[in-house]
Order: sequence, then structure tokens, then C-alpha cells
Amino acid sequence: MLSIFKIPRDVISRGLKTAIVVGTILLLINQWHALFGSAEFRWRAAMLTYIVPFTVFIYSYISNLPSSSD
Repeated sequence: MLSIFKIPRDVISRGLKTAIVVGTILLLINQWHALFGSAEFRWRAAMLTYIVPFTVFIYSYISNLPSSSD
């Protein structure tokens, strides 16, 4: 059965904060030479660095919702 989840604003806010913190740490680890050296900056990888933690946070929230019995 397909259902649409209404995610509260506070959960989205916490997800964004988590993505900013985790994403920035991962960006520094993965793109160090591009930021502070001579390597080329990879924009696609940088965007995914922030999208993945947010997606995992939201997925974790949804997967821990109580299931409704039909």
C-alpha cells in the first residue's frame, strides 16, 4: 500500500541541520585538495555530500513511524 507521509517542520529542520553539519565534515574530508589545493572541485559529489545525510535522516524518521494496521 502506498501512503504519503506528512513530515513535520521540526523534523525537516533537524534533518537540514544534521545535513549541514555532517555534509560539511564529509565535504572537508572528500574535497580537501579541491578546497585548499589544486584539484578540481566536484560539484555533483559536493551536492550529494549534503543530500545523502538529509535523505538518511528523513528515511530514519519515516521508518520509525508506528505502522497503522489495516
